[in-house]
Amino acid sequence: MAPLLSLVLGILLAAWPRIGSAGQWDYSPPPASARFDDVDDATLQAEVAAQALAFLDNLHQHWGESPDRLRATVAGEVEREEQDKLIYLRNLSDHGVLEGYEFRQQSLVCGQYVLLQRPLHGLNEFIGYFTSLKRTLSGRYGDPAQDRIVWDNDLYQPVPDYWGVAVMIGHLHYHATWETPEGTITLELTGNRHSKLLLDYRGRRAGAET
Repeated sequence: MAPLLSLVLGILLAAWPRIGSAGQWDYSPPPASARFDDVDDATLQAEVAAQALAFLDNLHQHWGESPDRLRATVAGEVEREEQDKLIYLRNLSDHGVLEGYEFRQQSLVCGQYVLLQRPLHGLNEFIGYFTSLKRTLSGRYGDPAQDRIVWDNDLYQPVPDYWGVAVMIGHLHYHATWETPEGTITLELTGNRHSKLLLDYRGRRAGAET
């Protein structure tokens, strides 16, 4: 999983001037009077879920197919194409979105949906996305086999309104997995100066080879 994720994030950061606001961002907690963009949380959460489910549906529909077949049927801009990878570039409320599809011997075996938080619309925005998407996936696949919230540093644990800050600076991360007949779905929320929502679907064949 690591090589594809590194490629996905590298493309996302390199392409950033075309898909979001460039420059340095201060992720320290804002003053209580700070105001964010007028963004409807429920609407954006529904959009994240819709994009993620469409991505999973693409994987299901094209499982085992070639890059040529995927390129011909999946809508969107191909940001990068390599021998065993296709990367699609998308957007969601100014956030960068990349969908990566990975192949083994011309056969689709896994994929990743990555949503990176820039600009900052709200401190707990991405926690809301994770929670909403986990609920949606649970409705489709049942309760997750693993469901963890991990604090590496509990500085912000007493203050739920700032848990999004804890995610952004790497103090807090969320993780859930589902086992399906075809493979394993992993949903993660992590951070390193920004929040990153990752949805990974890895087929049994890919899991056996990694």
